[in-house]
Amino acid sequence: MELNIFINKLFQEAKNNGFNEYEVYYVDRESLSINAYNEEVEKYNLTTSYGLSFRGKINDKIGYSYTEILDDDAINMLVKNAKESALVIENEDIQFIYEGDKEYAEVNTYYKALENLPADKLIDLALSMEKEAKTLDNRVTSFGGCGIGYSKARYGIINSKGLNLENKSNLLSAYVVPIIKNGEDMHDGMGYVTANSIEDVDPKKLAQDGINEAISRIGGKSISSGKYKAVINNEAMVSILSTFAGVFSGDAVQKGLSLLKGKEGEIIASKQVTLLDDPHLENGLASVPFDDEGVATKKKDIIHEGKLMTLLHNLKTANKGNTKSTGNGFKNSYASPVGVSPTNLYIQKGEKSFEELLKDVGEGLLITEFAGLHSGANSITGDFSLAAKGFYIKDGKKDYPVEQITVAGNFFDLLKNIEVVGSDLKFPMSSIGSPSVKITELSIAGK
Repeated sequence: MELNIFINKLFQEAKNNGFNEYEVYYVDRESLSINAYNEEVEKYNLTTSYGLSFRGKINDKIGYSYTEILDDDAINMLVKNAKESALVIENEDIQFIYEGDKEYAEVNTYYKALENLPADKLIDLALSMEKEAKTLDNRVTSFGGCGIGYSKARYGIINSKGLNLENKSNLLSAYVVPIIKNGEDMHDGMGYVTANSIEDVDPKKLAQDGINEAISRIGGKSISSGKYKAVINNEAMVSILSTFAGVFSGDAVQKGLSLLKGKEGEIIASKQVTLLDDPHLENGLASVPFDDEGVATKKKDIIHEGKLMTLLHNLKTANKGNTKSTGNGFKNSYASPVGVSPTNLYIQKGEKSFEELLKDVGEGLLITEFAGLHSGANSITGDFSLAAKGFYIKDGKKDYPVEQITVAGNFFDLLKNIEVVGSDLKFPMSSIGSPSVKITELSIAGK
């Protein structure tokens, strides 16, 4: 059944069953992933998925249901399940069907250059990344992975209050992880890109990036335990920020899962730190004109020069907190309820280059990678104890690789200890970004 016909029938059935407000959210998704191994295609996966969720208000309660099939049976099932779920809801949180905003920003999330990409061309690119890596360095013995992926999606919201929004997006990505053998030791590195056209995927460059990273790790050793002046590079900082991003959610605060309750307007970071949520960022992986409740998105400072300005909200948490939605009501999938999550979340870049940050430190430590973020970090308290890799800094330059160390600290203390923010803002295959930052001191457990 066509989508429009299905929705009209569904809304009529909902009305007949006593619902006074109702809404559908739909997603149509296609993704292709190609993995290469030993210069052959190891995996070729084309997946398509379609899903639609229904929300309806009855007796001031909102019920919820979803389907992957658009037919008459699905209409009856959606209405029945939503009605049943509304009647058993016991919590008092008010939920909303949104009438929409006057204006929505134009956000470019779909690139015509990525339409109808020939599969053989994508396969060639995937195979070339392996081939180039082996040609560039004869120490490349195997690969931790090598692949290219394309995805596109169309999603929208239609409700009984006149809201009718649709957006579409697409993306191309590629990565290669060459492994170098040096004596008995193995070292890996990763080259990657997210692209808006096939011309942006350069197999030789990606292979070289991965090799350079692997080579830089040769000869790594531990260092003595102690406190060190440090630079955390952009990618390592992104992994920290990703782990603790949930503390800025209004939902987490209201559930007692964040220490930021009642902290709005207070200083929670160094004056150097401005943390943005920007849904209109050009080429951002999470750029979007509206959230999954139909609220217009907007750029906002979460932290401005160290001060906590706002938490992130959906309609429910905003109402509970007596404030306005920040346009951060998102679902994990069409089948999920609306939660709170950031769009493009990043620390605003500063003036100093990465080299200048190293120079500022003089002697200390550069952290390039954290491991064990799922087990070694407490996303509520902010405490972390993480295995790390990096380089010793001497005379303001990288001296030798460092490994087998553990960095212990607290996310909130870390924000306060940022002395300088670099200019090298990066989003490593992620919607979360950061420049490199200079830290007053880090507590290191080594040999």
